[in-house]
Amino acid sequence: MKYTYAYKTSDGARHEAAMEAESREAVFAALRARGIKAIKVVAADGSKANGEVRGAKVAKTAMEIVGFTAVASVLVLSFALYAFFAAKKTSESAIISTPRHQIYGDPATMEGLERGDFAAHLPRVGDQMLAVFAQPGKLMCARGANPRRIDDKSHAAFEAYAKSDLAVENDISIDPTESREITELKQIINGMREEMREYLANGNGTPRSFWRRLNERTAQEIQIYERTRRELEKETSEEVWEQKNDALRRLGLRTIPNPSE
Repeated sequence: MKYTYAYKTSDGARHEAAMEAESREAVFAALRARGIKAIKVVAADGSKANGEVRGAKVAKTAMEIVGFTAVASVLVLSFALYAFFAAKKTSESAIISTPRHQIYGDPATMEGLERGDFAAHLPRVGDQMLAVFAQPGKLMCARGANPRRIDDKSHAAFEAYAKSDLAVENDISIDPTESREITELKQIINGMREEMREYLANGNGTPRSFWRRLNERTAQEIQIYERTRRELEKETSEEVWEQKNDALRRLGLRTIPNPSE
């Protein structure tokens, strides 16, 4: 099928072109391979043929397979959580351009970020809301806050953010004079914006359901970390410690120091 797509070059000029492909996802993949970030991709005949996998069974989540033994378990967990990152309904539809990871750095800077003090660096409310989930296995918010329970006003703000500020040209700019911690945070948020953009463009859900997805993903990551920590409480094998910490690293989670080292 023929698809048309639009993109912008570094000088801000908008371009449109077309290509033959099996699905919209195939077009996105081909363009990414050429270093092009598409603004939109639509079927040339005006149909709704998006090439999406509807009704397919969702791959097993990480929490369904954590009961496996050491090496096999951590490998399957890595694959399962990556699939969850990519898309909840269609495992091929979204690829994160800047993976989430742990941000380490100056304690004073990190203390503010980890309690959700983003306004000075992220003026848009929607970017601040995404920043809560920027680090795997953590909620970057004030102590006692519950991101799972946000009110209708906050959801309305997130809906408005999706309709306006999520445009490609409005991605967060990186100031070279800012600290490494803030630079990393902004890069992660830009990656999450791309993830959300493709999630919505591919018809996987609404801004509200994407918010739930962020909560579910973080909850799974926290459970994986805590399960691994419990498994290692009485573990004496350095090889097992390294295997499990390697698995945590692949998921972007914190590692667990071996007290015997």
